[in-house]
Amino acid sequence: MDSMYPRRNFEPFDLEVIDQVYGVACACIEARDLYSNQEKDAEEKEALRRQMFVLASTVLLDFDTLCDKVLASIAESRTNR
Repeated sequence: MDSMYPRRNFEPFDLEVIDQVYGVACACIEARDLYSNQEKDAEEKEALRRQMFVLASTVLLDFDTLCDKVLASIAESRTNR
């Protein structure tokens, strides 16, 4: 990224990548918490969505890079509970 400031606007392709990574991340969360409640899931997914846009604004935006960052972030947040 040329700028040291986070990106604020995303192109349609960027949003598609973010949406695909979100689907993978949600599937990962659901697979780890088979017996969680829906209210907690909704809160966690909303936090994930916000976090993804933060991460997407700070990395080279491609599926593999973003997915690696998001899954590492999920794993880290679960170990800090």
